[in-house]
Amino acid sequence: MITPENNFLAKNPGIFYLTSALGSLVMAITVGLQPLFLDEYFSIAFEESGTINAHLLVMTQLVGLALTISLEPVAQATKIKALLTAFLFVFLGSLLAPFSHLFGVTIGLGGLLVYYISRVMVAYGAEMSQWQLATLVLERFECQTHTHKLLSSMMVMVVVGAMLVCGILLQIPLTKTKLILVMVVPILAALAALGMIYAASRPMMPSDPPPPAKNGGFDKVIDVISADARLQLSLATAFFVRADFIAVNLFFSLWCISFADLLGITRGAAVAHAGWLLLITGFALLGSIPFWQSFMARSSRISALGIALSIGAMGFLLLSRIADPFNGPVLIPLIMIGVGHSGCLIASRILAAELSPTTLLGPVQRVFQLVGGLGVIFLVQSGGYYFDAVGPQTPFTLLGSGYLFLTMYALWMVTHGIDEQADHTLIKHQRLDLKPLFFMFCLLPVTWLVGRVLITGYSPGSSVGQMPVGFINRYLGDWAFNFLLISLAWRPLSELARRRSLLRYSRMIGLYGFFYATLHVMTYVFLEWVLKWDDIVADIHKRPFIYLGLVAFVLLIALSVTSIYSVRKKMGQTHWKRLHQSVFLINILVGLHFFFAASHDNGEPYAYIGLVLILIAYRIREQKNKKTIPDKKSRHRRSVGSKLTGSNPHKRA
Repeated sequence: MITPENNFLAKNPGIFYLTSALGSLVMAITVGLQPLFLDEYFSIAFEESGTINAHLLVMTQLVGLALTISLEPVAQATKIKALLTAFLFVFLGSLLAPFSHLFGVTIGLGGLLVYYISRVMVAYGAEMSQWQLATLVLERFECQTHTHKLLSSMMVMVVVGAMLVCGILLQIPLTKTKLILVMVVPILAALAALGMIYAASRPMMPSDPPPPAKNGGFDKVIDVISADARLQLSLATAFFVRADFIAVNLFFSLWCISFADLLGITRGAAVAHAGWLLLITGFALLGSIPFWQSFMARSSRISALGIALSIGAMGFLLLSRIADPFNGPVLIPLIMIGVGHSGCLIASRILAAELSPTTLLGPVQRVFQLVGGLGVIFLVQSGGYYFDAVGPQTPFTLLGSGYLFLTMYALWMVTHGIDEQADHTLIKHQRLDLKPLFFMFCLLPVTWLVGRVLITGYSPGSSVGQMPVGFINRYLGDWAFNFLLISLAWRPLSELARRRSLLRYSRMIGLYGFFYATLHVMTYVFLEWVLKWDDIVADIHKRPFIYLGLVAFVLLIALSVTSIYSVRKKMGQTHWKRLHQSVFLINILVGLHFFFAASHDNGEPYAYIGLVLILIAYRIREQKNKKTIPDKKSRHRRSVGSKLTGSNPHKRA
């Protein structure tokens, strides 16, 4: 059913494309100028620039995504008004950002905190506007024959707005004054989008509330994705494809800034150089769109996605091997990244749109947007940490490893007959288990680490190229903690999604936590101290929090051994459940171990401890609720029985 909103917007398709371009322009300039703004006005040391920039980007993305999800039902009921509200947030956040250091002094808050708030406003507005625009584009037509044209046109405008215009603006040698002037551009862009939507939609706004939006529910979306291997590959691609766009923008700019002092140029000139190369990347992305459109129209979209992923993987891995971002060969991998990104983005969006039922177009697009947001949080945060601890090229190694894994998954699908014919029908219909995909993603952290070791070499007791052994130990410990937290959160997630089938992956996630914890302990014993037991004992006494980690590791060994089905059967269900209640104690011990071991400068330990406490509180409350429900049922049965017999169960005979 075409509503007045959809009918109006169908007659004015330029609104879709221009507002998409303006929204992406705001985000690109905000992210691109963030490192320089923090350096100029808050004097962020380069040694911490990667972590702090990534942390700021991730925290604002996380809060913005949370607000978008929580307010999404309201937004779906009032699409145009929600779009207006989203751009209003973008406008206010963009207006606050250039003057955050002044506002912070005036109102008594830190300038950096005010900048955080402004970035949250921009992130929420940009996220919500993209959700709304994607939904409205797909609701323009009741059939899906125009999906290629619509999504490709929107993507062209996103590229024009984000990379091309941003690249041109960054050519200006930025002083403090010019930096503020360039940061006015997002304000004008948001204001233009706001005015354009309001002026165009005002005559068509109904006085009565619009009809409720069609919504299929999260459980139905999961059913649709689980039933088609092409959607699973597209969803996995969405996890990386949005993050690589932001990561290249952020980390390449930081990389160029890091070389400014070595080359004797200003940091503004370094950002201008980064903008020039990003401009070329944008042209490569834009120029490859017709090729990908033609290729996917005549052949398999799975093969197209696999080729695009392989081109992107080679681009990122080549970029990670370049020592100087001002060197000529840096253009080649950036062009490959642009071409690969173009194919991945078009193929994943078209598959998501064309393979989804009409009633689920909006919800499926929102799930893809959500997964892309989670990819930004995961990959940008990890990339920022690696940027500081290992080197400026390592974020690109991380992204290249992910693209390479997905290329292998696409190749596995094609070799097993899960591919499309020329008319885009599947050669063989097969419902894939998601376990191989889960297994592959869980192996990604250790694969990246092993790849770095194989490339740079290693000698015991020293370091791995630029990678200190202490970093390897911390890296593996962090991932062990991450998997333990994911395992703890898995049951609540399955209950919130109303998908008990997700619990089948819980054991594998928990065992991966044990796997990374084992590597963490082995690194400490074999690589860091090279089996020097006297030194190990002295170090443990010197840092008592290691005892907490050792106790947690012993408990993890017990849980891992008893996860074997034959052992579990011998123990009996009651004893097995009682032992596995220690997962709460393990997470508390690991949380305290992490809290005392980590630096508190960026607030990360507090966030982890808070997450542990929230998850444990949720699990304890759920267990209490499960115990009270049988008690209520038994009391109800006794009450019904007493009424039938005419006796009072509380009255003594």
